[in-house]
Amino acid sequence: MIKAALPRVGVIIANYNNHLYVGQAIRAVATQTFRNLSVVVVDNRSTDSSDCVIKSTLRGLEDIRFRYVRNDYNRGQAGAMRTGLAHLDNAPFVCLLDSDDYIYEDFVARHVEAHLNTDFPVALSYCDSHIVDGAGGLLAGTAWWFDSQQGPESCRSIDPMRVPQLDCRSGGMNFPRTGAVRLNTIWTPHQASNSMTSMMLRRAFVDLVLTPPDDELKLYVDYYLSTFAALLTGTVSLADALYAYRMHGANSHSNEAVMGGQYNSSRKPWEPIRNSVWRLVLGALEDGRGRVEQSFGVHKVEQARTRIRLALRKDAASGWLSRIARHRKSL
Repeated sequence: MIKAALPRVGVIIANYNNHLYVGQAIRAVATQTFRNLSVVVVDNRSTDSSDCVIKSTLRGLEDIRFRYVRNDYNRGQAGAMRTGLAHLDNAPFVCLLDSDDYIYEDFVARHVEAHLNTDFPVALSYCDSHIVDGAGGLLAGTAWWFDSQQGPESCRSIDPMRVPQLDCRSGGMNFPRTGAVRLNTIWTPHQASNSMTSMMLRRAFVDLVLTPPDDELKLYVDYYLSTFAALLTGTVSLADALYAYRMHGANSHSNEAVMGGQYNSSRKPWEPIRNSVWRLVLGALEDGRGRVEQSFGVHKVEQARTRIRLALRKDAASGWLSRIARHRKSL
C-alpha cells in the first residue's frame, strides 16, 4: 500500500435561517470517516436562532477542526464561500455544504478517492443524492437531474442494485452501493450535475474562477462552478447518493414538491437563471487579466468561450443544439 499522506480537505457550511437543520449538518461533518478536515461554519447574519444553535452544537462537539464565522450581513452563497475560504487552513480540496442538507459518513472519503483516480485529474467531483423532506423522511432515492443529459430512455429495466432494501421491522432501509464513477470531459447546454452539497472542488480552481461580485452570485454558485469545470477540466460523477438533499418548502431554489418524473423542483423559470449564470461564466472567461488563459491555454479558453456564446446565441432549439454538436466534432 502506498503511504503518501492524505490531502487536507476544507469544508464550508453556509447557513442562513436554517436553525432547524444546521445542527444536523454540522454533526454530519464531525462524524466523517475521513478525519483530515478543516471546517468553517459561516452564518450569513441569520434572523432566526441559527447563531445560538451553531454555538451550542460546536460547544457540544468540542472539535478543534471547527471554527465559526458570522458575516456582518447576508453576503449570499458566493459571499459565504469567500468568507469560509478566507478562514480555511491550507487545503487543496474544498466542499461547500448547504446547511439544510446533510452528508453521509463516507461523503468526503469517496470524493477524495474520486479526485485521486489514476485516469484523469479534474477540478470538480459530484455525487447523487437522496431527496428528503423537512423531517428527514425519504421522498426520492435519486435526484433525477443528477448527471442528466437529454433525460431518461422512454422504457428501460431498473437495475436491482438501484432499488433499496427495506427493513420494515426497524423502519430502516439500505441502498446498495454501486461504486460507479464516470469521467465527463465535454460540456453541453443540457448538462446537469447536482446541488452545491454534492460537490468537492480543487481549491486552486475555485480561487481562479470565483470572480463575480457577491451580489451577482447570491445563489447558483453550484451551477456556475460546475459549468466552468465541465468547460475547462472535465468532471467526475459518483453514481451513489452520498448525501440527503432536503426539500422543506422554504428552500431558496427548490421550493416545489417532488412530483415524480422530470418535475420542476422550483417555481422559478430555469432558462433566465441559466442564461444569467452563463453570462457570468463568459465574463470571467473574457477577463482581460488573462489568468484563466495562463492556467489552461488560449486555445482551451477560446473553445470554452465559443461554446457559451453559441448557447447564448440560440435562435431556436433545433439550431443551437446542432451548432454546439458541430463545434464539439471540430475539436
